[in-house]
Parts: sequence; C-alpha cells; structure tokens
Amino acid sequence: MMRRLAGSLLLLAAVAGCGSGASQENPGGKELEVLYRVDVTWPHLEKMLADAKKQYEAAHPGVTIKLTPVQGTPEAYYTKLALLNRSPGSAPDLYYHDTFQVNADVAAGKLAPLDEHLAAWPDWQTQFPDSVKQAARGGDGKIYGVPISTDTRGLWYHKDVFTKAGLPVPWEPKTWNDVLTAARTIKQRVPGVIPFSMYSTKIHGEATTMQGFEMLLYGTPGGTLYDDAQDKWVAGGKNFTDALSFVNTIYREQLAPRQADAHNAKLADKMNFEWFPAGELGISLDGAWTAAAWKPTSTKPWPQWKDTIGWAAMPTQNGQEPGAVSMSGGWVMAMSAYTPHKKEAFDFITVATNKENSLTYSVGTGDLAPRKDVAADPAYSADNPSVKFFTDLAAVTHYRPAYEAYPKVSAQIQEAMEAVTTGARTPEEATAAYARALPTAVGGADRVVAR
Repeated sequence: MMRRLAGSLLLLAAVAGCGSGASQENPGGKELEVLYRVDVTWPHLEKMLADAKKQYEAAHPGVTIKLTPVQGTPEAYYTKLALLNRSPGSAPDLYYHDTFQVNADVAAGKLAPLDEHLAAWPDWQTQFPDSVKQAARGGDGKIYGVPISTDTRGLWYHKDVFTKAGLPVPWEPKTWNDVLTAARTIKQRVPGVIPFSMYSTKIHGEATTMQGFEMLLYGTPGGTLYDDAQDKWVAGGKNFTDALSFVNTIYREQLAPRQADAHNAKLADKMNFEWFPAGELGISLDGAWTAAAWKPTSTKPWPQWKDTIGWAAMPTQNGQEPGAVSMSGGWVMAMSAYTPHKKEAFDFITVATNKENSLTYSVGTGDLAPRKDVAADPAYSADNPSVKFFTDLAAVTHYRPAYEAYPKVSAQIQEAMEAVTTGARTPEEATAAYARALPTAVGGADRVVAR
C-alpha cells in the first residue's frame, strides 16, 4: 500500500512539474518549455535551439529555457504534442509546429496569436516575404507562428543510373508518361536498381499526402482538394483516380520499392543514406531538403552527390500549363495559448528565428530559407547547388488547403494511397471509399462537392 501511495505521489509531482513555471535551476525565476522533434539522422533543429537557448538566457537573466525533444517521426511528434496540449498544466510554452496543423489548433484554442508582438518586431516587416508570412495565418486572419523553414518538392535522379539505362542527362520530363518511361527503362536495362520511389503508405503520414498524392493531384488539369469558389471539399473524381492510378502503376509494374520498404518508417534514410549513394535507386519524388542528407553537416556525408545526383521538376500530367507542379509547406515556432509568459515566449521566438540561427537551420536541413537575409547569404547555397532550382519552383507551387479539417482529410488520403500501394483496392475503389468518408471528415455532406 505504501509503495503504491509513494508511486502516486511521485506521479502527481511529475504532472505538477509539467508546462511553464519556475525553473528548478533558477528558483523564483521563469521557465519556458520548448517542445521539438529530433532524430539521430536529423540533428539540425536541436543544434539551432541549443544555440538559441544560450543566446536567450545570456540576454534574459531570470528566465530558463527547457528544451524538450521528442524522438521519432513527425507523426510520433504530432501525437505527443496533442497529448500534452490536452491540459494547460502539461502544454509546452512554445513548440515546433507543421503549418498544416496550425488551423486545427487555432480552432481548438491551443495557439496564441502573435500579431501584437510581430508589429513591434522589425525583422517581421523587413525579412519575411509576404508569401512566407501566410504559412501560419489562421482562418481568422491572425498569425500563429513564425516560419523556421519553407520548401518545395520535385524529382531527384541518379545520373550514373540514367547513363547506364541510356537515358538523357540532364533529364527534363514533360509528362507523367515521361517519368514512367524512364522508370520502366531503368527496370529493363539496369537490373537490381529500384527505378522509382515515393511515399505512399500510412506510416509516412503527411509525406504520403503531400510529397506523394498532392504532387500528383495538383498536376492534373484542375486538380485540387478544395474548391475555393464553392468553399467546399472535393469528393474524388477523375483527377483523384488519375493520381492514384500513377501510384498503382509503379507498384503493379514493380517500378517501386518492395512492400516491406514502402511500409518502413525509415524509407527516407534508406533512399538517401543507402540506395542513392550505392547507385541502387534511379528516381525519387521528394522535397528540396533531400540534399541535406549528403552535405558535410549530415550524419553520413556524401561529397560525390554534387556530381552524381540530378534534379528535375515534377511535370504536370499531360504537360499542360504551367508544365510543372510543386507543393510547399514548412514549419513554424508557435506559442501556446496557455503560457502565462507570452512576452518572454515571443522574445525566444525572435532569437530562435534570427538570421544567425535561421542560417544554422537552413544550411543543416537543406530547407528553403524563410528570411531574405539568409537566402542572400553566400553560406546558404555554398554546399548546395540544388538550392536555386528548388527555390525557383515557388513559381509553380501550391499550398495545402490548411483549414481545420485538413488533418482528417489527409488521413483519408493516406488510407487511399496505402490501399492502392498494397493492391487491396483499385484506384477507382479507393477513390469511391474516399468520397464516402469525406463528409464525416469535414463536418457534413454540405461541406462537400462531387467531381
């Protein structure tokens, strides 16, 4: 009985210690907890935040920054954050947040608007382009986060594999059929090489939705998830089926990784740390940050990548205007609505996203810089010859319809993608299942329009 009581008291003490409050290292002072994601092969955010902590604490006596890492995939991070945000007592004061999650948290009252603070911060007016500022704008028009990164997506390819297959280098596919033809040629002429890889299963979460499905859907004529004119979500249709048909083709024709790899949470590491350096992958559909896997700041540098890897825009389905497609998102530093230390919390955001720390993050991750002064710094592009190309893709990029319902819509897309990947459903069957599930995901049949 005493042992159980002692355990209960320890648990209560632990819960009481969550969230903001006085620091044990600084009794009587203030403590701000910063939640963020970390992975052994992706240490860049942790380095940036550690630098920001030192800078902030030196300039703010009496305030301690508590850095709380969450190990694992983005999905593991979202789950942990959602659990902590259930209670003001456990919610972190600040957190690293994916832009597609922002509006759902705004609607739930979890995030604090930053407009009043931003108005007094000169960098916000001079260094952040208007397009980047929209990344964390809520449905109410207020800003709920300061961008740490932005991005675009496209095709990466192995030049030596292409040469062995008799394919042109540089490669500039004009249609989906050009991409599939290249993959089929690699399969036929370079045995043992995976022709094409993309994210297409639920384990990869939003990567499956955004790098995978949306890069296809938004490349179809008029393809979209949300009809802005009618203010409704689009229920399937030919565009949706065509996007899934591309996925079906690469798996049924064995142009993609084997099923075990498609369902492997570490697929990105396999592609970038193993297959590409070994010449075992022809093409991948992925983000602008991919080159970070090979840079000197990586856990497994690969200096030869600059001569070995090429990049190309993902073409539209039939080569229709504008000829190429990309998707953009990014991450922001957001402030909890629950924190009692809003001024101090915002001050930390300004330190974490200043030029010095933003440059550290962008150079390490390969993400596109949200700040103008970072983008203009020679160090930003010094080890990354792909950065200008992926920056220029902003001309053909699309943004997710980041409304409150989007995370639920994304989950249904992942269901459809995985069903086609495994062959459990045809593209037509998966489209129909999505159309049936969509009304529940978005709040009713009146929020849906059929295509």
